[in-house]
Amino acid sequence: MDTASALNKSAIEFARGYSKKIAWPTIILGFLVFIGYWSLPYLVMLNGLSLLVAIPLMSILTYFGYTILHESVHGCISGNIKSLQWLNDGLGYLAASLLFIPLTAHRYEHLSHHRNTNQGSSDPDNYSANMLKSPSHMLQATWAAITVQYKFYMRERWSSAPRKQNVTLILEITGGILLRTIPFVILYLVGDAESIARWWQGMVLFVVAGLLGTIILVYFFAYIVHHPHLEKDRYLNTSTILIPGPFSHLLTMLWGYQNYHSIHHLFPWVPFYQYRKVFDKISPTMEAMGAPIYQITCTGLRPFLVNEVIGQNPNPK
Repeated sequence: MDTASALNKSAIEFARGYSKKIAWPTIILGFLVFIGYWSLPYLVMLNGLSLLVAIPLMSILTYFGYTILHESVHGCISGNIKSLQWLNDGLGYLAASLLFIPLTAHRYEHLSHHRNTNQGSSDPDNYSANMLKSPSHMLQATWAAITVQYKFYMRERWSSAPRKQNVTLILEITGGILLRTIPFVILYLVGDAESIARWWQGMVLFVVAGLLGTIILVYFFAYIVHHPHLEKDRYLNTSTILIPGPFSHLLTMLWGYQNYHSIHHLFPWVPFYQYRKVFDKISPTMEAMGAPIYQITCTGLRPFLVNEVIGQNPNPK
């Protein structure tokens, strides 16, 4: 066995230690995000919560909602334990309602992204590659993040899928519409005149927060971690971006640990909150395999050499 194969085998064996485990932090986060997200339209319209507060909150919850959906796609919530598939999928369906990205469709689109990362039109997430070229490109990428799910499923799966699966997709779409309609119905039934007059704020909340949340999602989850979207090798096609300073852990958590997105592409079964631990262990292997590792600086991203940090944790503090 050559050196590269031996290093890869060792990394895989370590990462396997994170499979077959129920992801309780993800489960707790999932319920908190779902409850928080769907509380906001009621708080805005019935209680007068300012949009200046509600829009940023809903945008952040949209981002973390995708984190739950993403974990469900890979079976990370249930640890790929078959008897708990209902829990894994159930949380995925709840999270999907926040983004209008059905779990049924996204599972096929996203797994194709893993098989074809950075391979041009074969990668369904390639829509993000040019998002920073102009404001119009950013809006196009944001719109594509939603629509590509439906287009991909209809093209690649609909005609061959079991009827039950297609019915589930339709139910997911219907559920997403109903969940956005119910707050306005309740507002009409129980709200006073002042509250009912705030109906338009509920509409603004859903539209603006949905737009901002999806822009944040596409940039931090798809664009920056795959930039420049050219490399195809599994160790090279995704970056690790280290955050220095005393707020490293906090900012990594707010990023949803996706600055360690390379760990996810290498070992998709690892729960997101364990990416950093896995990286800390195998970072010398990743560097030896040529994996792109960067550190954020005041002038942008610069390459980070793990082996230069002798006797220290490879994550800058």
